[in-house]
Amino acid sequence: MPTAEKIIKEIYLLPMEEREKVARHIIEFGIKISHHDIPEILDIKEWQDEITSKPFNLKQASEYLGVSSVTLRRWIKTGRVLAYKIGRAYTFEVMDLKRFKKSHLTKKSTPIHNL
Repeated sequence: MPTAEKIIKEIYLLPMEEREKVARHIIEFGIKISHHDIPEILDIKEWQDEITSKPFNLKQASEYLGVSSVTLRRWIKTGRVLAYKIGRAYTFEVMDLKRFKKSHLTKKSTPIHNL
């Protein structure tokens, strides 16, 4: 019987384009078994809920937002981003970061026309 380790090794042997297809499929659909009596192996909704239940640290939050940790600290100080400080460390609720990213960082810039 194949093991996860063997399958992962096989995936790494695939050309990059095929590896991307496998990853995209797992992210998009999870791993579903066709027999209706057997549960899904990977429940994407459950996985996403698990990720959002754990707060991010400063490094994780800055990587998620695509900014440096210095920029993120500046945004915290100006109140642009909500963070919780525990001792010297900042923590961030994932859903707060997701809302911030959606409303502030994904807006398309408006073209400037010559007047």
